[in-house]
Amino acid sequence: MALQMSMVLFKALPTLSASAIQAALATHWPDLPAPADTTARDNTLSFDLGEVGVVLGVMPAPHPWSDLEGPCATSVLWPEAAVEVQAHQAHVIVTVRGELDPIALTTALTKVTAAVMASSDLAIGVFWTNATLLVPKALFHDFAVKVLPFGPPLHIWVDFRVGMIDADHSAAFTCGLAALGLMELEARCAPEAPGDLRERLMAIAGYLISEGPVIADGDTLGESEDEMLQVIYSPSEFGIEGQVMRFVYAGEAV
Repeated sequence: MALQMSMVLFKALPTLSASAIQAALATHWPDLPAPADTTARDNTLSFDLGEVGVVLGVMPAPHPWSDLEGPCATSVLWPEAAVEVQAHQAHVIVTVRGELDPIALTTALTKVTAAVMASSDLAIGVFWTNATLLVPKALFHDFAVKVLPFGPPLHIWVDFRVGMIDADHSAAFTCGLAALGLMELEARCAPEAPGDLRERLMAIAGYLISEGPVIADGDTLGESEDEMLQVIYSPSEFGIEGQVMRFVYAGEAV
C-alpha cells in the first residue's frame, strides 16, 4: 500500500477539528466521498475518504530545523520562510495511504493538506516533503483549490532548482517527480537563461505527468534544429538517488 505525507506548520499547538477539516474538503471538493470511520484519540485524528486512509498526527514541537534550513534558503514561493518557518512551534504530520497510483495519491494529499490548513488560523504553511519544498498557507490553498481542478499544480508539487554555472550557461534539477512515479529531470550546461530553462523543465514535467513516462532514453526534443536536446538516462550530477532524465544540449559533452 502506497503512502505519502506532508508537514503542516503551526505558530502554536493546534487542536484539530474533524468537522472543520471535513467541511473544508466538502466545500472545495464536493465530489469527494463522504468521510467515514472518523477516530480521534490522543494527538491523532484519522478517517477514510473512499479508497484513501487519512491520518493526522499532532506534534507538539517544531519540525527539526535541520530538515527545513536548506529549503528555507532556496524557497522561491516563500521569500520570508527563513524567519517565519523558524518561529513555528508545532506541526501536524498529514499521511494518506491507499492502493492508488502516485499522482492520484498526491492529489488526495494536496486536498487534505489544504483542508487542514484551512481549518486553523494557527497554520502558516506546509513542508511538502515529496519535493522538500516550503509553501505558505494562502498560496498552497490557492493552488489546491484554483489550479488542481484543471491540471497538476506543478509549483507546489515539484521544486525546480535553477541557477547560473558561468556567464553563459545555466543548470537545473527537479525534486518531486520521483514521488509522482517519474524520473527527476536535470540539465547541467544549458545555453539559456535560468528563467527559460525553468519554463522548459516545467513544460516537460507537465507533459510527463499528463502522458506518463513516454520520453525514452536516446530521444531528442526541440522545436528546431538549433535547439535539439538529447535525452539520456543517467546517474544524477546533483546527488539525486536513482537514474534521472538528463537533457544534453548541442555541443555539450555527454
